Parts: sequence; C-alpha cells; structure tokens
Amino acid sequence: MILLKVSREDVDSSVMPSSFADVDHLLRRAGFGGHGPEIQALMAYEWSEVVNRVLDTSGAPDPYAGYPDMSDGLPNWPRHVASIAHWMDACATSPTPIVEKMALFWHGILCSSYDKVYDPAVMADQLQIFRIHGLGNWSDLVHRISFHPAMLRYLDNDLNVAGSPNENFARELMELFTLGVGNYTEQDVSESARAWTGYGLNDDKNLYVFHPEDHDNGNKTFMGVTRNWSGPQIIDHILSGPTRTTAARYLTRRLWSFFAYPDPSDALVNELAGTFLSTGLDVRELLRALFNRPEFRSAQARLGLVRSPIEFVVASMRRTGLTADEAHPEWFLSEMGQAPLRPPNVAGWKQNEYWISPSASWARRSYAGYVRWKARDKGLLGNSRDLSEQQALEQALNLFGLYSASATTRTNLMNYIQAERSEGGGWNEQAGLLLLTQLTPEFQLA
Repeated sequence: MILLKVSREDVDSSVMPSSFADVDHLLRRAGFGGHGPEIQALMAYEWSEVVNRVLDTSGAPDPYAGYPDMSDGLPNWPRHVASIAHWMDACATSPTPIVEKMALFWHGILCSSYDKVYDPAVMADQLQIFRIHGLGNWSDLVHRISFHPAMLRYLDNDLNVAGSPNENFARELMELFTLGVGNYTEQDVSESARAWTGYGLNDDKNLYVFHPEDHDNGNKTFMGVTRNWSGPQIIDHILSGPTRTTAARYLTRRLWSFFAYPDPSDALVNELAGTFLSTGLDVRELLRALFNRPEFRSAQARLGLVRSPIEFVVASMRRTGLTADEAHPEWFLSEMGQAPLRPPNVAGWKQNEYWISPSASWARRSYAGYVRWKARDKGLLGNSRDLSEQQALEQALNLFGLYSASATTRTNLMNYIQAERSEGGGWNEQAGLLLLTQLTPEFQLA
C-alpha cells in the first residue's frame, strides 16, 4: 500500500483544508476507496489541489509490470483468467487508481467481449490501451480502439467490404461511442459503413491490416457532406466537425453519470462540455473540471451510485490486502453481473438498479463469505474479542473504510458483537465482522 506523504514544508498554511468526508468521497469515486492516512494527508490541501494530486499519474507503475504470459502456446481460459487477475490486482494496489478507474469506464463504453473475440491476448491488449491512454485525448483513443483487433472482430468490421458493407461498427461508433441515439441518420450509418470498408485484420485475426482492394473508393454523403470518405475521416468529422458539441456533451454526460450520479442537468453538462471542447477533448482536464464542481461533493452525489461488482470486489481486496490469486474474483463476478472483459453487449453495463437483484446480492454475499475466511487466515480483526465492544466495532468499520457509517449500521453491528459475546463467547466474532461489514449498505455505495 502506497500512501501520500505530506511534510510540514509541503503545505501552505494559508490554504483552506479539505474535509475528511470530501476527500473520502473523491477517493472512492476516482479510485476504489482511500485508507485513513491517505485521506488525512490530502486533507492538508485545498480542494483544487486535492483534485490535482488525484489526477497526477506521473507516479503510475509500469502497466506491464507482472503482465501475464499471453503466448499462444497456453490454453485460452487460463490466459483470460490471468489477465483478469493482473487487472484486479492493479486496481487494488495502484498508487494512481484513477488510471484503473478510467480503464473500467472505457471498458463499459468502447465495448468488446471475449465471448466473441475469443482471444485473451487481444482482449488484454485492448484493456492496456484503456489503461495507458484512458486519460488522454478522446479523439486519439477512439481512433486507437477503432483499429484494434478486438473492436474489428467484435463489431464485424473485419467482414466489411466494398459491395457488401457491414453496418455494425459504423452504427455503434455514433450510437454508443460518440453521439448517442437521435444524432445521426440511417444514411449516415450506411455511408459511414462504406467509408469503413477494407479496415480489417491479418489472417490470424490479431493485427489490424488495411485491405485496399476491399475499400469502397466511391463518393459517400455523410452528414450532408459528399466526398470519398475514409474511416478515420469519419471519426474526425464526428469529434471535430459540426457534431463536436453534441459529442462532447455525450461523453460529458456519461462521465458525470459514472463518477457522480445519473441524469445530470443539461446546464451542468453544457458547462462541462464547453470546458472539454476548450481543452481539445482532453479527458484528464474534463475530469479535473468535473471533480471541482460543487455538485460533485453534494449529498446527491455521495449517495448517487451503487458499487458495480468490479468496484465491490476491488474495494474488498484493497481493504483486506488479498491478491486476486487469493480472492479469486473470477469465481464470483459473473454471477454478480459484471464479468471483466465480457460485457453483456455492445452497450456495456448499466448502473445502480442493474446491480440489485436477488441473484446478484447472493453472489456478493458468497464473495464476501469467501473473503471472510481468507481475511481471517491473514489475522485481520484477530484481536477483536480482546477489545471493548466499541473498539471492536470501530476497528471493523475502519478496516473496510466505513468512516461515516450510519447509526443504523453501527447499531446492527454492535448488536451482533453483543449477541456473539453473550451467547458464544465471541469465538465467531472475528469472522462474523469480516463478513457483515462487507455487506453493510455503506460498503455497497461507490
């Protein structure tokens, strides 16, 4: 665990310090939750500087450190599981978790799935693009992903040839990746598909290759402009041409919904989109403006999001120190509804109510139950029954980062401690607290 260090000389005594609750909220949303010392270190700064430090990725570790063996000589499924483990461990341990949080965001927007691509090396490589370039220029990222073998295979653009255009990628490029429904016509889809002909793969289907013999070189009329459009020119026109404001609003709305709360007001979106456009579509700068909005620290934002299964699992790993090899998230995430590298469709995953169902809740309980025993074996909360009831309660809450637990949560956990001590001598207290604290409403919130 790497914590920020703050020296007395590093802090300007004239600045307005940030509150514990605000910093805690930011670290949960811009990552997977902060530890107490990390939060306290950041409290020394005014809010804008806290945001700057969270977005500073200069100290990000090598994204290929510990990268699993993706050679073709190994079976597909073990390689797929290894790539998931590598990412989950990075999410849980990174000193710059915003990198991994943005990778999760893009993985749910610019979707491809192992279930169709069926090449763990290709899927893992696409995830690396999200991790490396996810905070950069939006146009650059869309270009990179559009030519990536995972996307070319997933949306069938490798089958898109002159005379028989395949419209899958052309449609989703506008509907789900850049503009949203209602901001293009069916003619735009068909003409864009023609522009994207010939952008395919090598014989092994693991590298992008342009096939000029399959490209339609005729004139196409896209969004009212007639020319011999190419695929890259389509992206440039969407993000830099007449629809650039619509595109900026689309991504701004998606980012706000992911980091703050769903359904932001049009006024808020328009202001942030204006900032995004003024920076040349710099995602990091859009996030900087987003986190600095007062609405981001509102009560609506604090209670606005349920942790997705990946966020829940990573938060649990981060708090307990378990590795993916110990916690085995791949055993549970699919039942929770969010299998990494396997989104349900090109629209990705939804939010909040999408994660709340009897089967998904039971899967979370099963995972928390498994983690309980692994955490017990590591000795976490091992001295619980030697402490006073109040001390045992606070230790459990602090372990899982529940610094603002409600009175109801505190009462329920205290009742458990008291009942366990009076009826069983406290022998199951450690394991019970390790389970129940993960299942509290506060631990389910992002």
